[in-house]
Amino acid sequence: MRFIPLILVILFAVAAGVFLATTKDKSDASPFSGERAYAHVASLVGLGPRYPGSKAIVDAREYMIGQLHQAGWRTSLQAFEDDTPRGRTEFVNIRARFPAADKDEIDWRLGGGMLLLCSHYDTKLIDGIRFDGANDGGSSSGVLLELASVLRNTPDLARQVELVFFDGEEAFVDFTEVDGLYGSRHYAKFWRPAPASEKPAAAYVLDLVGDARLRIDPPSDSPRDLLGELYSAAEAAGERRIFGLHPTPITDDHVPLNAAGIPALDVIDADYISRGRWHTAADNLGSVKPESLEKIGRVVLELLTRRFGA
Repeated sequence: MRFIPLILVILFAVAAGVFLATTKDKSDASPFSGERAYAHVASLVGLGPRYPGSKAIVDAREYMIGQLHQAGWRTSLQAFEDDTPRGRTEFVNIRARFPAADKDEIDWRLGGGMLLLCSHYDTKLIDGIRFDGANDGGSSSGVLLELASVLRNTPDLARQVELVFFDGEEAFVDFTEVDGLYGSRHYAKFWRPAPASEKPAAAYVLDLVGDARLRIDPPSDSPRDLLGELYSAAEAAGERRIFGLHPTPITDDHVPLNAAGIPALDVIDADYISRGRWHTAADNLGSVKPESLEKIGRVVLELLTRRFGA
């Protein structure tokens, strides 16, 4: 009988070893960190409301460019002006690509076969309140910055991707053909005249991806092949239950891309709009959870791996 405790100890040690090995395998398979993505969101929110033309959005742009360069990505800025209900306003999109070698130049005019991962980083200008846009603009930008850091470890995969941070997604008054989506409309103009072989193959636009009650419902008019690709990646990542389909079209940055001949899908928590925090002072850091950011990051990484076979 005195040997039984020793046997139990051995069995426990073996079981613990299996558990730790399994945990390590999962960690290695999914290096995306929701905590690091959340830290990026916190840094952006700490700068203040990031509406176009503000000091905060200039500071946000400098922060994001610095993080991208630190992760080995090259950036190109699309600066432009456009008429808005509040007058002529300057906007700046950020494009990022991973170079083949340190000294190689990037031809930003060529995008054939590439996949776009997009976010907007501006916040809506709302008189009388401090609108942090932690979830609306912050969460998706935090996810892309963490993805940039993770993808540097698989350069062949990183070179298949262009990260795009749009300025001016928010409408100054209400979404119309000339108010809202300023950055994505300008970016789409860049690709519209390009031959199909030189355009990016597809785009995934992330928006509102940080809420604790995360539910991703792309719009009903989404390209079916991209929708299937997203669902398959979510299934493989163990997150299929949080993905559905919104019953109507949605106005977001994917719309100009589709119109320019780049199939684009909106990865959006459409229900967040009706939960009471959208475009209010309550869209602060308390409205973003690292766990939700990590779920989205793992699904996107799975999607990239399955698409490009890395």
